[in-house]
Amino acid sequence: MALPMVMVGRSGAILFMNDAARTVVGDRVKSLDRLFISLPITPGTVTEITTAAGNRQVLVGEIEAGANRRAIYLLPPPEGANPAPDLGWESFQDLPVPLIKLGPDGTVLAFNRMAAKLLGVSLRRKAHLSQLMEGLGRSISDWLDDSLAGRLVQKSEFLRLTRTDQEIFVQVSLNRISDGEEPALIAVLQDATELKSLEAQFVQSQKMQAIGQLAGGVAHDFNNLLTAISGHCDLLLLRHDQGDPDFSDLVQINQNANRVAALVGQLLAFSRKQTLRPETLNMRDTLADLTHLLNRLVGEKVTLTLSHDPVLAPIRADKRQLEQVLMNLVVNARDAMPAGGEIRIVTEVSTLEQPLERDRVSVPAGRYVTVQVNDDGTGIPRDRLQKVFEPFFTTKRTGEGTGLGLSTAYGIVKQTGGFIFVDSEVGRGTSFILYFPVLEGQPTTVSRASVSQPEEGLPQRSDGVILLVEDEAPVRAFASRALRLRGYTVLEAESAEAALKTLEDKELVIDVFVTDVVMPGMDGPSWVRQALKQRPDVRVVFVSGYAEDNFGEEQSKIPNSVFLPKPFSLTDLTNTVHNQLH
Repeated sequence: MALPMVMVGRSGAILFMNDAARTVVGDRVKSLDRLFISLPITPGTVTEITTAAGNRQVLVGEIEAGANRRAIYLLPPPEGANPAPDLGWESFQDLPVPLIKLGPDGTVLAFNRMAAKLLGVSLRRKAHLSQLMEGLGRSISDWLDDSLAGRLVQKSEFLRLTRTDQEIFVQVSLNRISDGEEPALIAVLQDATELKSLEAQFVQSQKMQAIGQLAGGVAHDFNNLLTAISGHCDLLLLRHDQGDPDFSDLVQINQNANRVAALVGQLLAFSRKQTLRPETLNMRDTLADLTHLLNRLVGEKVTLTLSHDPVLAPIRADKRQLEQVLMNLVVNARDAMPAGGEIRIVTEVSTLEQPLERDRVSVPAGRYVTVQVNDDGTGIPRDRLQKVFEPFFTTKRTGEGTGLGLSTAYGIVKQTGGFIFVDSEVGRGTSFILYFPVLEGQPTTVSRASVSQPEEGLPQRSDGVILLVEDEAPVRAFASRALRLRGYTVLEAESAEAALKTLEDKELVIDVFVTDVVMPGMDGPSWVRQALKQRPDVRVVFVSGYAEDNFGEEQSKIPNSVFLPKPFSLTDLTNTVHNQLH
């Protein structure tokens, strides 16, 4: 006998009812709201329907039928409800919904063909439900007891099948039924693998975004502190020559401040907030320049081989940052082969006719320069593979790695507009592949900020009036002293509002605004735009612990402005201001 089934369209209209469904309902119904007492309906749960003979309780089963249609089955009701005519467990065998009949203790009593197909060979009579699935977060026996006693608050649970050949998640709803004198349970299963995959993607995306925001915020605060530390160290170095006993101590402070700045740069790289200096690059030339250093990095037991596409297209990237990515990948490959081996770097031009979907991202169609870094090392376990780009995650032993290398590479590649993927097999090796968009046509011009890089050496003493706006007192104190040492007249303000108050004096002549970008209250670009309405010829130097990209559009609308990233040295600051005035 056929099971009662109704075919439902996207809008909830009932497109078709089979004879069994008409027998149960007693009439032809045109929409779900005329059939079900309450909407929406949840597959695998007991729901009340309206029939010609009065209200009935049914167990709802649902499958996708294509073209935005759903096939809804009205299954035998739970214990105590009015049963539909002529329906029994034997009718479930051909139902296209996975069903398992369980005893009170969780032992499998029966199952249909769809359940056997979903769960595989592990599903058999007398097997216990706990042998088939896991991940409930509590004892499956307790869950079964609550189901039998009617204490369930949640209608369904998500569990992972114990299949070893593939990872499958299922949504399971339990319903008590009457089976002679002994109660039993019907488990209605739905394949939730795609849903859980989407959920995992979302959670991972949210986690990476949150960590990125944290890293960027920490780096911004560190850059302010480092600017003050290295800046005041520069001021002290100006008053000491190499014969002074304190000179070597000051140099040590300066060098360690620079090392910390590099570490902070890695945090900014991961959060994709570092300042890039992009240029047109040929990957063959970049690797050729780097080969000597890479060979020294890998040591004597590891061989480094390079293979290039005969005709490599140009890309646009920051050469220094790209070199850091390649060095990180090569060092990781070396460390994965403690007994020695071969690292193979392969570059080629690839054309994607269709978007490439993998690892939760979509690579648009187009031409790419790809770089593969392959090793034959220990490999990365599957459960750790998607975590390798997270900061502070490392597969190395304590003290052997910071966990920042791959997260830095990830951030640099993504900010460059590229993509990075990893494939690995334990005991066989690991392969990283990078995709960089081919630079088509004429290369774009270098950003104004990169043109304004400070020149080597200190400028001569200069004249000019500088309005310095910085909310961090130590940074403001250093910058003010540095500029005064070079002959400038410096007016200080601790906020944008204070700066605008100073500018109310119409007799005051200002040559350059030096301002922080992110400040409490009004930000740098906002107050500068307001000030330039009355003083359109004043030049501007924006400084920030964040990257230029964070406000690149804002700066591009402000004439005669350049960007100076923190931490900056005394020479960086004075040269930048000097270049703005000349």
